[in-house]
Amino acid sequence: TPKSIYIEALTVDCNALNLDSIPQRIPANTQVLLLQANNIEEVKDADHFPVNLTGLDLSQNNLSSMININFTNAHQILSVYLEENKLVELTEDCFSGLQNLQELYLNHNLISTISPNAFAEVGNLLRLHLNSNRLQLVNSQWFEAMPRLEILMISENPIIKMEDMNFKPLINLRSLVLAGMNLTEIPDNAFTGLENLESISFYDNRFVNIPSVALQKAVNLKFLDLNKNPIRRIQRGDFSNMLHLKELGINNMPDLVSIDSLAIENLPELRKIEATNNPKLAYIHPNAFYRLPKLETLMINSNSLSALYWSTIEALPNLKEISIHSNPIRCDCVNRWINMNKTNIRFMETDSLFCVDPPEFHGQNVRYIHFR
Repeated sequence: TPKSIYIEALTVDCNALNLDSIPQRIPANTQVLLLQANNIEEVKDADHFPVNLTGLDLSQNNLSSMININFTNAHQILSVYLEENKLVELTEDCFSGLQNLQELYLNHNLISTISPNAFAEVGNLLRLHLNSNRLQLVNSQWFEAMPRLEILMISENPIIKMEDMNFKPLINLRSLVLAGMNLTEIPDNAFTGLENLESISFYDNRFVNIPSVALQKAVNLKFLDLNKNPIRRIQRGDFSNMLHLKELGINNMPDLVSIDSLAIENLPELRKIEATNNPKLAYIHPNAFYRLPKLETLMINSNSLSALYWSTIEALPNLKEISIHSNPIRCDCVNRWINMNKTNIRFMETDSLFCVDPPEFHGQNVRYIHFR
């Protein structure tokens, strides 16, 4: 607000000092304690932490067991960073003492086992990062003590299989990142009950079909990232009943060849489609986009498209900008609408919008071609 006053938290920086333990004499008014890149193997006693300490960064140390980490009486801490350590297991009640913790970063460890009640004492947690570990399953019991959790990242874990209701206790979850996990399918009821879930990322998995049934259960989904999956076609019904979807990402798909008729239809809140850098995407059906009354941005650059039909654009009444550069455009009557001033749509990066065919127009900018 206009009357807000910004006050920087008092930070003590002990990063990269070759410490093997937490210093005893920390200024009493310290709010953030940075201990990155040291050789700390244990946290013996949290009693000597400053009473106003809200942030503790122990990333890039030699912590290998939660048994050696004691957070008793550290109830004032809001954020804990344990990234890039050597933790292999989260034991029962291992975060006891962190009753007010809101952010917990455990990414880039070696965690393969999490006890059902590992998070029993962190009921106020809002953000949990478990990405880049060695987890092979997701247990809904982990989340029973975290009903307030809003952001969950478990990317880049070798999960063998997702189960129905995996995330059911997370009734306030807003963002879920399941990237880089080699997933080929999602159970139909994986997202059932997650009525506050707004964002899902499936980036860099192995889906060959869009898990549409499961996605429909995320009834308030707004942002969907399907980038870098080996999906071959976007088909009618893939996005059915996603009535609140605002942004859709289908980029970097190595096998995508077409967006079929009515493939993206009846999405009344959709504002942006990104379908870029798909090397085999050579065809977008003239009626691929239908009943998208609020679509403002269409990005389809860096594909293998030779044509984009005027009827496709006409069907998007609110379109404000389009990106079609870096495609092998054929400068013929199908594409002549691009430079006929039929529209007020802004073309992005027009300097990279070139004709490939016919030969007499090769290398010329599409916007300046005099079509026959």
